[in-house]
Amino acid sequence: MFSRFVPKWLLAACLLLAVATPAFADWDDGDDDDDYRRDQDIVWNARKSGQILPLEVILGSVLQRYPGEVLKLELDDDDGELIYEIEVLTRRGIVLEMDVDARTGSILDIEEDD
Repeated sequence: MFSRFVPKWLLAACLLLAVATPAFADWDDGDDDDDYRRDQDIVWNARKSGQILPLEVILGSVLQRYPGEVLKLELDDDDGELIYEIEVLTRRGIVLEMDVDARTGSILDIEEDD
C-alpha cells in the first residue's frame, strides 16, 4: 500500500540510503573503517529491534508534508537519542533543515536555510 503513494525511484533511493553509511558525528576515534562498521551495526540493531523507524517511513512522512528533493541525510546520536538530520529542497525552492526523531518520526525542529 505504501508504494502506491511513493514513486518507485524514491523507495529504491530509500533502500540505498538505508544501507549507506550513516553519519554519527559524535563518535569519531580516528579509525574510519571501525567507525563505519560500528555505526552500521548500531543502526542495523536499532532498526531490527524496533528502536528506530525504517528510513523509508521517515522520508515518506517528511516528503508527504514537505514535498521536494532530499539534499542531505544524516543520522546522529544526540545524547543517546538517534536523530535524523534531513535537508529538503521544496518545490517552492526553499531549503528546509529539520531534525526528526528516528524512534517516532516526529519532526523536532525545522528551519529554513539561509
